[in-house]
Amino acid sequence: MYAYLMTSPGELSRTIVPDPECRENEILLETEAVSICSTDVSYFRGHLFPEAWPIIPGHEYVGRAVEVGQQLRNDVRPGDRVTYWGQTDFGGMAEYRALRPLFPGRRGVETAWYTGRNFYDADQAAAVVLPPSVPSDLASVIEPLTSVLRSLLLNPPKPGDTCVVLGCGPSAQLAVQVLDRHLGAGPITVLDRNDDRMALALRHGASFAFNTDTQGAELQAYVREHHDQYADYVFDALPHITPPGQTSPGPAGADGGDRGESAGKDIRELAMGLLRPGGAYVIYGATAVPQQLNTWMILAKGLRLLSTPFDVRSFPMARSAHVTGVALRLVESGLVDPEPLITSRVCLSDEDAVREAFTGYGRGASMKTSMLAPSVLLDHVRRTAGANGSAGTNGTNGTNGYAASAFAEQAGTPR
Repeated sequence: MYAYLMTSPGELSRTIVPDPECRENEILLETEAVSICSTDVSYFRGHLFPEAWPIIPGHEYVGRAVEVGQQLRNDVRPGDRVTYWGQTDFGGMAEYRALRPLFPGRRGVETAWYTGRNFYDADQAAAVVLPPSVPSDLASVIEPLTSVLRSLLLNPPKPGDTCVVLGCGPSAQLAVQVLDRHLGAGPITVLDRNDDRMALALRHGASFAFNTDTQGAELQAYVREHHDQYADYVFDALPHITPPGQTSPGPAGADGGDRGESAGKDIRELAMGLLRPGGAYVIYGATAVPQQLNTWMILAKGLRLLSTPFDVRSFPMARSAHVTGVALRLVESGLVDPEPLITSRVCLSDEDAVREAFTGYGRGASMKTSMLAPSVLLDHVRRTAGANGSAGTNGTNGTNGYAASAFAEQAGTPR
């Protein structure tokens, strides 16, 4: 089968690897959609490190079952579409992948292994079977939504709490929607340096926004005016931040993961300034590169640093499977809208387009790129063309530079 191998930071190429086997407790999935996550980009930019190179990145995944192990025939059938959370950050950007799913309400026997990255992970993944109403490209957002829900449900704000969300990337956008529509938060302020992304957050639940590049002094004045007592709750959805005066360790041109400092204070220090004494600071974003935290602010205000563990000894995969079921219901009901997060779609078999999606991650108003199998991409173009009342043309609904006829040729589908 084909797969995308990342051999080191900045190095990604399409190659041929052996097909995975399907054991009796596994399902074999043919890939339909994989969305690029900031975690994938962190490996690409050298902010996260695997135990060993090479890796096959990709975990925001939707696949169609082509083979079902004997132990799982009561839970899933060939032809069902499945998405999942867990079972490592790897393996999705390939033609097929084998999965050991754990479905909501089916606890079974959960086993674990030590990853070498300071936590125990389950051999199983929290999985759900998708209904026909949720298309594969949008269903890939259920994985990051599960991550956001795991963090927010374990460390929730109180109803009516004034909240601050750091960053306006995809996970932060999901957090804004969940805080506003599901958890009953009070006013939500977002901090970022990307005006386009901040505008999107304001359209989907945020009340206020500060650009830490252009409004840093204004924000510091706001902190002083409120005597360090404005917000009850901070949700830190940032990945790596380059400390003041240092250069990002990522490959040349990697600029989408950093959120930088303003007027001598980085975004985390500004957010801590907004918190009231005893306020909650929830860490969600992940990076293996040491980050700067102002310990004086933590001690002076008695701030509570909170997180949700990956370690399944503290948060079993069976619980995550329940959360994945909640994530699916939120998307299916329309309470959480994944559509604004998918800003471009490319063919998974187009190596140049996939590589560009990694190198260009985080630029401008772009959010997620969904990499689709040729036949799924063709279905998307036909569906959106029909919705727009026109034939598929270049750039339709965030589809990068392809016409429907080109998709048909790639997919081997008669035009």
